[in-house]
Parts: sequence; structure tokens; C-alpha cells
Amino acid sequence: MKKSCAVLLACLASALALPGQSRAETLTLTWNAVSTYIDGTPIESNVYITYNMYWSSDAELSAGSLRPVVTSGSQTNGTFDPDLLGMSRGTTVYITGETVLSTGEKSSLTPAYPWAVPLLSELFIGCPSSLNEGESGVCTATALWSAGPMTPASPAWSGGSPYASIGADGVLTAAEVSGVQPAMVTAEYTTAGVTRTASATVMIVDLSVVTIMEPKNVNVSGPLAESPSVPIRLAWDPVVTYTDGTPIPSGAIVDYSAYWTTDSTLSESSLVPLASSTLSLSVYFDPNVQGMKRNQRVYFTTRAKDSTGKKSRLSAAIPWKVSNSGLSSPSNGRVRRN
Repeated sequence: MKKSCAVLLACLASALALPGQSRAETLTLTWNAVSTYIDGTPIESNVYITYNMYWSSDAELSAGSLRPVVTSGSQTNGTFDPDLLGMSRGTTVYITGETVLSTGEKSSLTPAYPWAVPLLSELFIGCPSSLNEGESGVCTATALWSAGPMTPASPAWSGGSPYASIGADGVLTAAEVSGVQPAMVTAEYTTAGVTRTASATVMIVDLSVVTIMEPKNVNVSGPLAESPSVPIRLAWDPVVTYTDGTPIPSGAIVDYSAYWTTDSTLSESSLVPLASSTLSLSVYFDPNVQGMKRNQRVYFTTRAKDSTGKKSRLSAAIPWKVSNSGLSSPSNGRVRRN
């Protein structure tokens, strides 16, 4: 009798943690679809195909060691939480799978695919760089795992006093201040026995001291297919008000500066310009040309300035892991006669 054959794609792709969950991370396991028997004969169209995927701590995949990851899955992917499945952080587990036909036939198990269960590596937080007295803003946390992915985290928040208070949901509320005052916010995140902390300083603005607001919604994207020579884009929203909420006059010109740094506190001396006094709301750059090293952790920030010379404070630090490896050199060269 013909037997079906499954091939596990050696790919574990990171996915965003599910909203509202405090678990560490949710990952996606993917594999190749099966459409033929091992002799190459196509599986009949009226035969239903499902997949069972397992993990084991035994490289030999002994039957008693197999634990389910996906059961009777009809798609070629499935999500899982390593902690919920009992995978020990920092250890190597082995993924395998089988194809099951509606006729009752099963394939053999695929070869064991080793996978290192990620450990919590670092914690990053993003808070508004400044808040007007009496206003509120949201601080967020992002966990970096040893395998590379970054996922949202739900840490324990503390700090802010006496110039601000922060709730368990990360909402920071500024108190009334005399002059501009710094409020230090700290996040602590623990998973699988590993704890990481991160801090940020938010400047609480006395509304009697008015300046231009800093850029909001700063984001980084890429690599960009449409711009292979400068494959990464840093973008931000236009600044249209002063810190007291007054609109910037329509005739006023606002320009922007963008920076990168390896310092999460954004010390002025560490800032490396990406763009200076630009009217654009984005800047394109090549990490290699900028001197960023592969797999290095860097931070982006921006600043606005109006035509009267009023400068904003720096926007909140945006963490980013440098993944661009640059252009490849020519290979497989040859000369032929025309």
C-alpha cells in the first residue's frame, strides 16, 4: 500500500504575542505541504490531509517522549507558546511531524529538527519623551529573546514619583510641576526564572515654559525593495502644536532632525545624525554606511524645530536590531564568447 510522506520545513518564525496575554511569547511553526505519496503519485483529490506535529527532548524521537504541538491541523502552520507546552528555556528540543490521510494512512515521522528554546535576553521600554503637566501617556515594553525575535511584554511598572504616577497598564500621568522635571519610570519583567529591567526618563513640562512638541509615532521599516541602495526608512508624524496645545501657525516652517545611537538614554553626545533640518517626514539610510554593525542594538530618535528657533525635546527611543548584512559581492563570474 502506498504511504504518504511529510517533510518538515526547518523554519520557526516569530509572531507577535497575543494581545492581553502575559505569557512570554507565541511562535509559529511552519512546514511544507504534502501532496504526493513517497513514490511520487499524487494524493487523490477526495482524500483529506491533516498533520500532527510534536516536540521531544529526545533526539531519537522515542514514542513515549513525543508531546503534541499541532494535532490534526489542516494548514501548514500552527502557533504555540513554549512555556505552555513545558519546553525548558535555554534547552534544545526536537520538532517532528507526520501526515495523516482520511483513509487512515500515516507517514513516518520527519527527521528531528533541533530548536533552542529562547531565553529572555533584554527588555526595552518606550515612553513619551515628555508630558505636559496634567496629561497622560502610555509606556510600552518589548522583550528581546535569545533567538532574535522581539515581542510585546507586560512588565511590572514602577517609579515616576513625585512628578508623575504610573499604573499597572503602563499609563503615566503627569503631576503639576514648577519648571521642567524628570520622572524616572522602571519596568521589571520575569519569565521562566529570568528577570530583566529597563528604565526611561520622561520630562514633565511646566506649561508656563512653552516649546514645540516632539515628533510622535516614530517608526522604522525595511528592508525596502523599492530602495535597494538605502533599504531602511525612519518615519514620523508631522508636529503641528506647541507643548501648551497651541497650534503652530500655518505660515511657520517646521523642520526635523533624526538620529541613531547605541545609548538607550539618548545622551546628546552619543547621537549620530541620520538627517538634519529636513522638511521631510522620513529619512532613508543604509545601516552599513552609517556604521551600524550586524545584530547590534541601536536606538532611533527625532527632534523638531520651528522657524522661530524653538526646539522640541527628543522623541522616545525606538529600539531596533540591525539585521541588514549589506550587498553581496559578485560571484560565479565567467567569460563567454559572443
